[in-house]
Amino acid sequence: MASIGWIDFSSNDRNRVGSVLDLLSPEGMVDELGMGTIRDALANQMFPGISTIQTRAKYFFIIPYILYDFQHFKTAQKKNRTPSKYLEQQENEVMWDLGDYYRPLAKDAETRTSFGVIGITKVRRGKDFIVRRPSAIYWNGLNTYQFINTQGMAADAFLRQAANPSMESLLSSTQMGDDGGSDDADVAHENVFRLKVPYRLNWKESLRLDLHQEEAEFFRDRILALGKGKLIASLLSNDALWEIFDKAGNFMEFADAALSLPLSDSLKSMLVLAHDFSALMYGAHLAYNCQLQNKVFKSDYFDAKWQNWCQGLQHEMIDFANFDPAILWHYSATTRPGTARFVHAWWAQAQHSFSDENKRDSLIEQQESMVKAGKARLRWDKTDDVKKSKWIGLQYFDYRFFQARIILTDIRTGLST
Repeated sequence: MASIGWIDFSSNDRNRVGSVLDLLSPEGMVDELGMGTIRDALANQMFPGISTIQTRAKYFFIIPYILYDFQHFKTAQKKNRTPSKYLEQQENEVMWDLGDYYRPLAKDAETRTSFGVIGITKVRRGKDFIVRRPSAIYWNGLNTYQFINTQGMAADAFLRQAANPSMESLLSSTQMGDDGGSDDADVAHENVFRLKVPYRLNWKESLRLDLHQEEAEFFRDRILALGKGKLIASLLSNDALWEIFDKAGNFMEFADAALSLPLSDSLKSMLVLAHDFSALMYGAHLAYNCQLQNKVFKSDYFDAKWQNWCQGLQHEMIDFANFDPAILWHYSATTRPGTARFVHAWWAQAQHSFSDENKRDSLIEQQESMVKAGKARLRWDKTDDVKKSKWIGLQYFDYRFFQARIILTDIRTGLST
């Protein structure tokens, strides 16, 4: 079996490699037509703080708990220890501990993955480490829901600044109470990491990935307060909506069914926009695959699917008549101008049922060339990886649907314990 390796010299290097490896996840598949930025912007509106590689809600607490432990060290204990190195060391200890517990429970590779242990295959004896640590995976979410007030800084920069003596003295003026978030009444520590999560004593004893009730309540309250009006908050406050979400096979199915409920106008509008954008751009990726198969193999393998999609688009979209691509840019302001023009042009062709196939092909080729430059398959014949009858690139967008369901299931389960 082939494998790859690399040499890294810092945690930043590891995180960059980890970002590339994230592309192998279903929502992170290689984005041939540049739609990922818009998809992710809509996902951020519905599920802020959730990413495609988060596995369990418990990691939102594990990272702050580790940093609390560091804060509780006496000055002598902190000597020759940096917060970053301590966090890395403890993340590996947690990984090995969780792996030792959950690995024997797995019947096969699929069930092993389902436990959600980051690095479950790593063993303590071999001193195996993970490339993308939980702190990197959850850092944005920790700030989004104010488990840690990172002020938008990356993890390494934040921890470096917090460890700086002059900054430490500045932060020592931070009030305790709600901002301190410590349940340990016997000691008062400077909250240099701006931790908001109540500290749980002996949190590492018999560590599991299920949330304790107080953790689930804290997380629920954060989402309801900071995600107010968002889909993620509604899924915690609306049991009928949750039931549909929990049973749905994918985001498209969920959005269709959810609109039968009396939801707010803003939430309905977001569901319709996300659903219809996904339905519309599925056709672009379908057309892309039609062209690739024809170009490389003279095959019409996807052509019948294209015809069916064209004929059914008006019925597949929830609100074809009122779809307006301009609304997308309110949420995805950083979209490249060329990609925005492509979406508008694609929508214009959709309204005329793609009557000019040459125009369709030209539009797809131009967009791929802009996104992939010299690696574009259609324009520059970079087709070595094209396989007969095999799809390349994105399909329907799930907007982190499955990851959000895992996180919310953990919270709801914790609330009921």
